[in-house]
Amino acid sequence: MTPPVPDLKAHYRSRRSSSLANDFFAPCLKVATAYRRAAGYFSSMALVTWAEALPRLVGERSLTIQLIACPELSRADIAVLRETIDDGKRAAYREMLVERMLEEVIAFADDPGDTGLRARILAWLLANDRLEIRFAFAGHVDEPGIFHEKIGVFDFPDGSKVAFTGSANETLGGHKRNYESIDVYRSWVAGDADRVAIKAEQFDEAWRGEAEGLEVSRPSQALIARLKAKAPERLPKPKPLPRPDGAEDPRWRHQTEAVTKFLEARAGVLEMATGTGKTRTTLKILERLIDEGQIQGAIVSMDGTDLLDQWSQELDAWMLKSDRRWLIYRHFERHRELGKFALDPERAILVISRGQLSKVLDRLPAPQRKSMIIVHDEVHGLGVPSLVATLKGEHPKFGWRLGLSATPDRAYDDAGNDFLREEIGDTLFRFPLEEAIRRGVLSGFDYVPLEYELTDGDRERLKAVYSREARRKAEGSPMSKEEVWTELSKVYKTAEQKPDVFRAFLKSRPDIMKNTIIFVETKEYGNALLETFHDYTTRYRTYYAEDDRDHLVQFARGEIDCLITCHRISQGIDIQALENVVLFASARAKLETIQRIGRCLRADPSNPDKRARVIDFVRPASPGDRFPNADQERCAWLTELSKVRREADA
Repeated sequence: MTPPVPDLKAHYRSRRSSSLANDFFAPCLKVATAYRRAAGYFSSMALVTWAEALPRLVGERSLTIQLIACPELSRADIAVLRETIDDGKRAAYREMLVERMLEEVIAFADDPGDTGLRARILAWLLANDRLEIRFAFAGHVDEPGIFHEKIGVFDFPDGSKVAFTGSANETLGGHKRNYESIDVYRSWVAGDADRVAIKAEQFDEAWRGEAEGLEVSRPSQALIARLKAKAPERLPKPKPLPRPDGAEDPRWRHQTEAVTKFLEARAGVLEMATGTGKTRTTLKILERLIDEGQIQGAIVSMDGTDLLDQWSQELDAWMLKSDRRWLIYRHFERHRELGKFALDPERAILVISRGQLSKVLDRLPAPQRKSMIIVHDEVHGLGVPSLVATLKGEHPKFGWRLGLSATPDRAYDDAGNDFLREEIGDTLFRFPLEEAIRRGVLSGFDYVPLEYELTDGDRERLKAVYSREARRKAEGSPMSKEEVWTELSKVYKTAEQKPDVFRAFLKSRPDIMKNTIIFVETKEYGNALLETFHDYTTRYRTYYAEDDRDHLVQFARGEIDCLITCHRISQGIDIQALENVVLFASARAKLETIQRIGRCLRADPSNPDKRARVIDFVRPASPGDRFPNADQERCAWLTELSKVRREADA
């Protein structure tokens, strides 16, 4: 008997010269009549990405698919499932998790871009009875985590089967790009038939909800019907829709100009306002260098898990849309792939936190670095003293060095700025806020300064700083100017009258609590404001260092109105619908203020007439002041910036 898939091997491992999509999945999907798959955890975005992979591999031919997956759980979700003793309540919560994820997919389907296209592919598969989904939750341990069994079974017209198990993720990335491997069992091969039968039975047992320690939920018929209602008549082609970049829209021509400047210089900084496409510009540079054979590897480094995650996702999406078979590695937070990259960095990109950078550089000899590019997002962060000490002299060994920032200069830090110039290079290109607003790349904004006065308590805190300065001087360990400025600044940033001023303002403008991020200096100060916020909305969350990242995700999805934070999202995070930023705290240096107001200046395609608002607190001049205070300087600058209008509106 001729096998339905000739030359099928017993083991596959994704490499740069091959992919699971082309070598295993596509040949099997091409002739299979059914595909049964159990594949780890899914977020709503992972689900629509998974759906996008299928048409690329199989087209519109008849094929039925059964998918078992687990909704991606936040720490809060896991805690609820762990602490809920009542079986009925636990089942209800699991159903809520399933409903929540599919509600997000329904919302995605209205998106005019690539995400919406993927969601409509999923809806088409469901509407045409090609796909049935069930969701599994592990319940076999005291602290239930996720259902993470990765097995699959293909059924062929002649009754033969292929089963596989292994690390491959059921996404286009898992098929094509990730460093994955699977073991394959073929029913027509002696010794494999029993294993195929076992894997098929394991899947069917889980599908029926009969597997020990596994709870299986089905989406409600009403929810499935709503998803089917979003389905187009024909299977959408999984080709990404055009993006408004420099190649298609003259507003974005600055990206092409920046690419040209960098490729001519090979090293330097691109100073581009927040929201004007630093990531996209970097991808264009990588495309040119890779396609021309100029580089064999790349390192992308920055600070902050949110920003690192965002870069990883951007690189994933970029690589999936191209024919380049480069591997993406991560080394930050829970990801530990530095060793894999260092072992073989050729045709690979490592996304790594800046604090871990020295570990990989120690393992990359100078000759190897000559054929690589190193990229630093928010490059001003590279100039901190600890990194100056550990990374001095390391960057010139790279053939290409790129720094990105809206504000590359470090305030009051000549040594740090000198280090950045020596390691990365001079600023090659500037595209400031004013020009970005004028061209329509960023939204304009209204500036609302709220005056406050110092209280007697504030003045006592200021006196305490000066007393501490005098005491330290007498003890022979004087405070530096920076220490004194920092402590004095903290008093102003946490001034006691600001909450009352804001409370009075909210009475006339309660709409300010919608689509808003509020920046405070300390967690304690922010928590003291929460009672006031509760009078206007209950849809708010805090986002401090220890808070669940799901709070940010909920805010980005529009599930909550207001986010209160300190520093975690001052830079790098793209929430286009954000309209208001409230600055209870902002530094004298422009760097922090630019990063913070930049959160709400990003253009929103669904709201082309968007005009943002920046609410600020300004201390008026005191009698005898010879110079404007920091608040007044910031107020004067933001007032002028708010007067900038789009060229089309001028």
